[in-house]
Amino acid sequence: MANFCRQCIFEYRAMEAVLRKATLNDKPVHIVWSEEINIAFESLRKALSTAPALGLPDYSLPFHLFVSECNGHANGILSQQHCSGKRPVAYYSTFLPPVVLGMPGCLRSVAAAAVMVEKSSPIVLDHDCTIYEKLLMTLAWPGQMHFPWYYIP
Repeated sequence: MANFCRQCIFEYRAMEAVLRKATLNDKPVHIVWSEEINIAFESLRKALSTAPALGLPDYSLPFHLFVSECNGHANGILSQQHCSGKRPVAYYSTFLPPVVLGMPGCLRSVAAAAVMVEKSSPIVLDHDCTIYEKLLMTLAWPGQMHFPWYYIP
């Protein structure tokens, strides 16, 4: 069931990777239930038991793609303006290729943005899409107050 719902769960790959790593052996006799595994399991269970809050895309409005990279996982939220806030249209979560994992943090963030643009292209098509990347602003001006997401024109 989790694999079927993975498109509706933000940061699915990060949670799934922790659980998969615990059961990598052919037939593990015992699974060591750590705090990290418990947090991943409870987060995934909670996400599966709540209704997805995804909206249908409105092609008269521009899209906004929020991207983050953490521990080799690229995460993205494709959203559009709805009332006074942004409504998610799709969640994306995937592993970055091994070549990207050897890059510095700023390049991993750019690669994550490229992967998320590619994944969101079936929905966005040729419509306007603004990309926001969290890490690039922190790297550009460390120790200063800044908006939580960096605008990539």
